[in-house]
Amino acid sequence: MKLISRLLYLPVVGMLLLASCAKETTESYDKFEDQALEAWMTQNRKDLLGNLQSDGNYYVEVLEAGEDLSTVKPVRDTACWVRFDFSGRDLSGNIVLTRRAAEAKLVNTFTKYTHYVPYYRYCGVANTSLMEGTYLAMRNVLHLDPEYARAHGLDEEFELRKGSKIRLYMPSRIVSTGGVEGDGGYEGQYSLSSQRPFIVEMEIKSIVKNPLESEGSEVDSFCAANGHQWLYTEDGDEAGSSKLPEGYDDENHPYKLREKGYRWVSACDTVAQVYVDMLYDPTSEADRLKFDFPVISEENALLWENRQYNVGFEPYNGSDLEAKIAEVLKERFHADADYKNPGLESRDADSVGLEGEAKIWYIARMLDGFIYETNIDEVKELVFGEVASEGEAITYKPSEDRSNQIGAYYYVVPNLCYGQWAEFVTVSTQGFGATGRTGSTTTSGGTTGYSPSYYDYLNYYNYYNSYYGNSYYGSYYDNYYYNYYNSYYYNYYNYGNTTTTETTTTISTEIPPYTPLVYQIYIEPAEEE
Repeated sequence: MKLISRLLYLPVVGMLLLASCAKETTESYDKFEDQALEAWMTQNRKDLLGNLQSDGNYYVEVLEAGEDLSTVKPVRDTACWVRFDFSGRDLSGNIVLTRRAAEAKLVNTFTKYTHYVPYYRYCGVANTSLMEGTYLAMRNVLHLDPEYARAHGLDEEFELRKGSKIRLYMPSRIVSTGGVEGDGGYEGQYSLSSQRPFIVEMEIKSIVKNPLESEGSEVDSFCAANGHQWLYTEDGDEAGSSKLPEGYDDENHPYKLREKGYRWVSACDTVAQVYVDMLYDPTSEADRLKFDFPVISEENALLWENRQYNVGFEPYNGSDLEAKIAEVLKERFHADADYKNPGLESRDADSVGLEGEAKIWYIARMLDGFIYETNIDEVKELVFGEVASEGEAITYKPSEDRSNQIGAYYYVVPNLCYGQWAEFVTVSTQGFGATGRTGSTTTSGGTTGYSPSYYDYLNYYNYYNSYYGNSYYGSYYDNYYYNYYNSYYYNYYNYGNTTTTETTTTISTEIPPYTPLVYQIYIEPAEEE
């Protein structure tokens, strides 16, 4: 027994020694990197040395103070969701990741699959979804050097609030455990390996305390600016509402309400903020959405959503995209005659119903008009400039498992006729939910020099977006000094594609948490028996 005990004891001792060595190596590396970053700051930004933050050993530069704290609360005042614009660079100034289309275009990484708008993430008492450095800056008081503060008209204790714009110079341990990875495609970025300092410029666009209420306000204001909405409720006793219509002769039937100026009606009398336009005609100029709506409250100040998505590059450059889409839809689906709503033309037209089956063609958008997905090839060609995979109608049966489709289909599709166009707007509860959808790039049919998963840092680090989400911890302490001295402040990698056989690449756009959506759909006519 003594021999066995000794044999069992030896591995334990070895593990303790290895753990001790790892800890010492970690502390040694952190100290070395801090010294290296300090040396770089001394050489390049000596004026910021006094703005070192002890909670993460990062440096702060205040570019714009933001709105007056006497009228707005700082980010750290409460658990909230924050919209913030940002751009990240390595210490040589090379753009690594960005939410700015112009910067992505500058480094030839602009992609039409990326929605270049401010980032939208939860910022609470525990960090589960933000780059650690940005989280620290938003949740803590920033301590500025007295001389720096006086020179810039700032308080020595500075708090980020709406309108604040800062630049952070961060050691790798508060950037990412595994580095920033990308292929120059989705999200428009290149890669920065682990153990590399990072510079992030960020601007607080808005602070949202209640994301559900905020997106509901966005949907309501969108509908109000694009034709007004009518509510179907169980009681129907509120202004601008009624009970569900019993038939075509009901004065509150969607077709008659349209004549009164109400374009959108509730999809269901018990589901809030899912609105349908039952008379949508994609070939009609009058039915083309404006994709704009006013700011309705300070909390949900729609700084980037109150205008049509426009990045200055095709197809979102103020061109006639909507007119072109109308042309290809008419050619594809109504080449022989103008579109006629079957329910309006024939009052006894068959609807899909709860037991039916619908084959659906669709265009899926954000509220600002950005098209993130479609199965119509002609529209793909117009928007993305390519047809990576041939589209086909999706088959939807309301009575069967609906987990692979957004929830709004269940409330919208059964009420539609075969051969009918419609459009609907929905909140995230009936869309992709509180966690949204992670954007991705996947390659099949060949081999490539890039990892097939987590192509971009934003999705790698923020894969779980909800408050109680998980965090990913990679091999943080592996290969501490590997190639560390090799051109430390310069580009390190060859970004060339090493594909060896023909491949098919599928790209899906990130859908942020609590994001309302607009769908324009066509139900194929029923097959004749």
